[in-house]
Amino acid sequence: MNPRSSLPDSGHGWGSFSETVLHFRSTPAVTIDLRSAIDGRALSDLRRIGFEQSFGIITAQDPMGVRQLPAVNDALAASLQQESAGLGVARVCVDACSPDESHCERSIAIALDEQALIDIAYRYEQLAIFWFDGEAFWITPVYSRNHRLRLPVIM
Repeated sequence: MNPRSSLPDSGHGWGSFSETVLHFRSTPAVTIDLRSAIDGRALSDLRRIGFEQSFGIITAQDPMGVRQLPAVNDALAASLQQESAGLGVARVCVDACSPDESHCERSIAIALDEQALIDIAYRYEQLAIFWFDGEAFWITPVYSRNHRLRLPVIM
């Protein structure tokens, strides 16, 4: 979920966040491309894997948008996985990737309220979370000064 400096900013301040492709490691597997509007099929897919309403996607990897060694990111991902396991809510592992999959961050979709997810992301020094409000995804700032952004970005 952190911007990759190799990709140009598309004018909204969020760099490549808005171009993320979400690969839910669920049964059935679900893929959501944040460059496209959420349609009926995507809503149905999300419901089928346990997300009836709003939820967020957070990562612990690459704090403050700074690439970390794989061992550091592995430890951060394990910590978030352990923390989220104890929450007692729907959750699914997600790979949040650039469109060409040259960069992916292990993330978790969690059915908590937005502020609770922001609080978790804050502890992991994340720039933002992805928030799904039941109709659309948003990029919600945590450490970033960018404005909240509804996806997809229409150019």
